[in-house]
Amino acid sequence: MFMQRRKFECLVFALLLPVLLSATDLALAEEDKPRAGKAGMLASSGEKLEFSDCALTASERRRHVQCARLSVPENYEQQGPDDVWIDLLIVRLPATAAQVHDDPVLAIAGGPGQAASRSFLRLDRAFSQLSRRRDIYLVDQRGTGQSNPQPCAVEETHLPLAEPDPTQMASLARACLQDFNGDPRYYTTEVAVRDLEQVRQALGVPRWNLYGVSYGTRVAQTYMRRYPDAVRTAVLDGVLPADVSLGPQIAIHSQAALDALIRQCDQSSPCRERFPKLERDITELLDRLEAEPVKVRYESLRDGSWQTLTFTRAHLVNVIRMALYNSDVLSVLPPMIDSAARDNNLVALARLAQRLDISDDIALGMHNSVVCTEDAPFYPQDDAEESAGTYMGPGFLAGLRAMCEPWPRGEIGKQFKAPLKSDIPTLLLSGERDPITPPQYGDQLMRTLSNARHLVVPERGHQVGLLGCVPDVIARFVISAEPGSLSADCLDRVRAVPLFLDRNGPSP
Repeated sequence: MFMQRRKFECLVFALLLPVLLSATDLALAEEDKPRAGKAGMLASSGEKLEFSDCALTASERRRHVQCARLSVPENYEQQGPDDVWIDLLIVRLPATAAQVHDDPVLAIAGGPGQAASRSFLRLDRAFSQLSRRRDIYLVDQRGTGQSNPQPCAVEETHLPLAEPDPTQMASLARACLQDFNGDPRYYTTEVAVRDLEQVRQALGVPRWNLYGVSYGTRVAQTYMRRYPDAVRTAVLDGVLPADVSLGPQIAIHSQAALDALIRQCDQSSPCRERFPKLERDITELLDRLEAEPVKVRYESLRDGSWQTLTFTRAHLVNVIRMALYNSDVLSVLPPMIDSAARDNNLVALARLAQRLDISDDIALGMHNSVVCTEDAPFYPQDDAEESAGTYMGPGFLAGLRAMCEPWPRGEIGKQFKAPLKSDIPTLLLSGERDPITPPQYGDQLMRTLSNARHLVVPERGHQVGLLGCVPDVIARFVISAEPGSLSADCLDRVRAVPLFLDRNGPSP
C-alpha cells in the first residue's frame, strides 16, 4: 500500500527540500560505486583522491561522470586510526572544453537531508554553460546519499495528523535514533563544512565557485564565513540567512504563497468564472477531510498498479504545501481542488500526493541532527496564535520541538547564527512566491554583503536557477565575478504559469 512504510517527518517536517519534479530515483548506478578509501588520514596530511568512472542515473537518463571517496573523521576532535571515520562520496563532472579553469563549481544540495548525487540531474541545466570550462563537483553531505547515509526509516500504520501529536513524534524520534549509524551530534552543517574543506584540499582546488540551493545556502554561507579565501563566487538560490531559524515562519510564508495563487485565479476571468469559490473550496475540503477521511483507489503513475489510500487532511496539507514550491505543479491544483470539493473525487489529488512524496529522497536522521541543533533550540515558546489562521495550522512547531526533545544536540560556533558579513562576490536568487525562503530573506542577507546582487524572479516559487534565462545570468555572473554590473533584464519577461481550468489545460 502506498505510504504504509513512511519516514515519519516527510509529510510535515521536511524543511527546505526542493519540490520533486518527477518520481524517478536519482542515484549512482550500483555497478559503478567506487570502493571506500583508507581511513585515518586527512587531506591536509597528503591524501590524494583517485577517481574512477561511474554514472548518475535518472529514469532513462544516464550521465557518465567520475567518482572518488575521501575518508574523514566523524568527530574532528578525534582523528586517530582507531576512532570512527566515514567515507564521503565525491562526484566530478569534467569540463568539456580543452582549456579548463582552476576554479570549479561546487553544487550543494538542499533538504536538509538531500544528497547531491541524487539531485544533480534535476539541476544540471543551471550549469550547462559553466560546465564547458569548469569542472562541476558534487559531495554527498555526511549522512546523505552514499556518505554514511542516515535514512531512519520508521514503520508506521498511519500518517501523522495535520497537527501532530507531540508524544507520537518524540516516540518516533527515539525509534529513528535506534537506526542511526554513528553519533548524531556530528551530522550538522558546521561539521559538514569542514568536510568540504578537506575535499578542496585533497583536490588541490585554490577556490570554489559555490552554488547552494535551499538548505544548501546555509551550508554555503557557513563555508564562506569559515573559509573566505577558498571561495571565488557564491550563488545562493532560495536564500536562508544564517541568522534565521527555519520553522516559526513556515506556515505564514506558505499561506502567503497560497493567497497569491488565489489572487492569480481571481484576476483571471476564465479562472475566476471556472473556480469562483477556490478559497472557500480549499477551506471546506480541509475541514471535511479532517472530519472524515476519504478512501481513494487510483492507478499509480509510477508503475500502473492499483493503489488504495485513505486521504486525510494531512495529505491535502502536504499536497498544497509541496505544490506551492513549483509553479508548473501548482498550475494543475485548482481543477483538482474543484473536483474534490464538488464531486468528492480525490483521484487526481491522490496521484499528485504520490508524485510529491519525498520519503525516499531525504535522509531523515541527518535532517533531524541539523534541525535539532541549528533551528529548534531557537524557536519562540508560543507560535500558535500567529499560525492558527493558516491552512497548515498551529501544530507545526510543537511537533518539531517534541521530535527534538530526545535527539542529541551538536555544538554550533558563536558566530553560526550571526548575519554573514562578506565581500565575496555573491548572487542571491529568489522566487517572488517562494513558500519557504521568500524574497525578504534575500533582502535580509543583502544588508550584510558588500559585493552582492539580489534578483527576484517574478511569480515563481522555490529554486529558480533552472528557469528561463536564469542559467545564463548565473553563468555570466560566475565568469565575471561582478554582481554590480550584471544585466538581468531578461527576468522582466517572466510571466506567471497559466492555471489549468481542466485536464486539457489553461484557456486558449
